[in-house]
Amino acid sequence: MPVKLIYNQSKKILIMRVEGQLSIDDVEVATLEIFESKEFPPDVNTLWDVRQLSFEDIDIAFIKKLIATRKKYTGQRGSPKIAILSNNVLAAPIIKLYVILSKAPKEKTCVFKTLEEAELWLCQD
Repeated sequence: MPVKLIYNQSKKILIMRVEGQLSIDDVEVATLEIFESKEFPPDVNTLWDVRQLSFEDIDIAFIKKLIATRKKYTGQRGSPKIAILSNNVLAAPIIKLYVILSKAPKEKTCVFKTLEEAELWLCQD
């Protein structure tokens, strides 16, 4: 599975590590896993680690489907912070497009190049 969920209990951060090729079905399965977890609440601040994600098949159509999938669960998820971790220069425009198009009034999303910066932002009140 290209999406692996790891809960950092001490920092109260959910890490979604994404590797290889990603499908919308993978996102849907991971989202449902978040809701079914007894380990953490559904509104947990989340770090999307996409440093190992293959961006070759990710285009505007994929981004729109991803946003539509996430919006189906917005009310159930609350308003967690989302940190996107990427050091892929070529992926930066795609990630920026996602952040711009997915903005919701209660959602806070930022992109980071280092794990330390992302975790610091997620842990701030």
